[in-house]
Amino acid sequence: MTNPTSDDVRDDFILQERLSGKSARSISKELRCTVGEVNASLDRTLPKVDNDLRRRYVALDLDRLDGLLETFYKRAIEKVDTQAALCVVKILERRALLLGLDSPQKLDIVQVQAEQQPSSHEKIRRTIMEFVERQPAAEREAINLICKLEHVPSQLNQEDSLGAKDERVYRH
Repeated sequence: MTNPTSDDVRDDFILQERLSGKSARSISKELRCTVGEVNASLDRTLPKVDNDLRRRYVALDLDRLDGLLETFYKRAIEKVDTQAALCVVKILERRALLLGLDSPQKLDIVQVQAEQQPSSHEKIRRTIMEFVERQPAAEREAINLICKLEHVPSQLNQEDSLGAKDERVYRH
């Protein structure tokens, strides 16, 4: 069984080495362990970054910035110090950034319109018409006559519904 104290010491050592700039690989070679074990040690030692931590961090930074703003604002106004005024402006910019008050510097609006695709019905119709256009003139004329006759049965059906009898049969 491992000693928790030695694990804590090892974790602290790994954290300090990593903070000083050493890579996880060089630390793993030095301690004769895997890079995964070094990363697991860092996961145990470093704080978990969640929304509560982010909120606290922003709140603490805002409080620190307020303290700096008070000091540098007085100096900028009372002593007409341009460097202090520049610090005030930078502090205000940082506060606005932390609070999400800054708007984007430049906004490019690009409107993309999708090319309107023909419907499947239109594709079929176009294919048929291309086929018809390739036919000799006599056949095209016959097809045109058939298309004109297709409208006649609908008129006959209307007459049938009014009581007129028509014994003609149309075959397509």
